[in-house]
Amino acid sequence: MLARGLGPSGRGTIAFITVTALVLARVAGLGVGEATTVYAATGPERRGALLSNLVLFMLTSSLLAAGLACVALGLLGDSRPAGIGPPELAILLAGTLVSALVEAGAAFLLGCGRVRPLALITATASWVYPLLLAVVWLTAGLTVTSAALAWVATEVLRALRLLRHSASGVALVAPSIALLVDEIRFGVRAWVGSLARFLNFRIDQILMGLLASEAALGIYAVAVNASELLLYLPAATATALLPAAARAEPDRRGRQTLQAFRSAALVTTGAVLVAAILGPVLLPAVFGDAFGASVEPFLWLLPGALGFAATAVFSNALMASTSPGLSSLGPLVSLVVGVALDLVLIPRFGATGAAAAASSAFLAGGAVAVAVYARRSPFAWSALLRPRREDLDLLRALARPLRARP
Repeated sequence: MLARGLGPSGRGTIAFITVTALVLARVAGLGVGEATTVYAATGPERRGALLSNLVLFMLTSSLLAAGLACVALGLLGDSRPAGIGPPELAILLAGTLVSALVEAGAAFLLGCGRVRPLALITATASWVYPLLLAVVWLTAGLTVTSAALAWVATEVLRALRLLRHSASGVALVAPSIALLVDEIRFGVRAWVGSLARFLNFRIDQILMGLLASEAALGIYAVAVNASELLLYLPAATATALLPAAARAEPDRRGRQTLQAFRSAALVTTGAVLVAAILGPVLLPAVFGDAFGASVEPFLWLLPGALGFAATAVFSNALMASTSPGLSSLGPLVSLVVGVALDLVLIPRFGATGAAAAASSAFLAGGAVAVAVYARRSPFAWSALLRPRREDLDLLRALARPLRARP
């Protein structure tokens, strides 16, 4: 709907607003969300203070980050992206605050092992956005401002539901400064990696908005959104692995990690092959002929899915092993490689250059994450890729929390 209702330029402006808000929220978090996940999983008696700390910190830090970003964009004047004016800056600020609260609620529920409500809220809230877009499109007509407001409204609903479920069954207490300091000390080491991993998804779109046209960003945003379908299983696998591995003994943790990667890599490889065949046909059919140019960057993005799978699984396994600093190395390498290649390739090749940079970055980061984990917890290299019967058992186990009661 965004692609067909707004065209490449309008789609690019929406991408800039939403991506910048999500990046600012993640930057402002300083790893407190990741620390909360680990601490809530290993210390249930501290959950009340952890939730109070998390909400208060995320609200304060995201407001500061969003305010500074809006002032900076305002000072750029005519140099900022063409579709970003005062209304869009206000929406950007609101979107950053709400995105921070969404991250807070999701991190806490994950640490408590309450995967089912987290999954249900994520799934149902995500459909509110297209429903709101459809209503606006059929009544007042779709504009950049109305589409951005619909996104913020959806995130408000998601945040309220996540926080309500987080507070359920938890005796809230006053924030603990000492605990928060401890969380920041732990989390900031993991934050470097989680932020780098997140920026690997988003920083190229911000750079596209600054180095290329809004239309080129719109073309690239469609390619990225389509290719991200391939990343959902590896991301879910890594998410489920973190609290489970944090509670496991070292030997069992190593087996879980290798099984998780083999399972994710197996399904991701199959999905990449299917996407390479169907993508060139479906992209222009679904998004419109104006987005036929998205096919080439989409194909360039596909190989990076395997690198992402390796980075996600092994970085989370390192964090669960109380090695948050090491968990940051793979994503950090991806970020450095990606930004360097973006600056070289985007001005010359546009969306295709950004896609090639993204795939190269994910593959480089994945290789580093595997190497670092192998040094921290040695394993036979044959165990990395040779499929085993229990790999399918793990996929079924990862889906089991969605069917079980919290």
